[in-house]
Amino acid sequence: MNRLAQVNIYSQYFHLNPNASILGDNLGFLVGGLLINVIVIAGIFFFLLIVYAGYQLIIYGGQNNPPAVVAKAKSMVTSGVIGFLLVVAAYFILQIISTVTGVDFTNLPVTL
Repeated sequence: MNRLAQVNIYSQYFHLNPNASILGDNLGFLVGGLLINVIVIAGIFFFLLIVYAGYQLIIYGGQNNPPAVVAKAKSMVTSGVIGFLLVVAAYFILQIISTVTGVDFTNLPVTL
């Protein structure tokens, strides 16, 4: 009855791929990979927000539209620019900290 609990799933299924143990062995690798990807995804998101808000501003910027709609589009552009600048600043701050301390944030040596 306890035989199912004794099956080593890792050796049973992941021995075929030598890179399969990377995520299980090093938590720092997972965090570093997520950190860079989150920065890229956030940058893309804020860039698309700026493009969308700019489109809204062009479309609704005419004289026949209510001022609240134009103000919302301007607010979206401002929020998108601030968010994009924060993401770019976060990336460069990570690069500066990496250079000063010598810690590579894309491959942290933290293990489980």
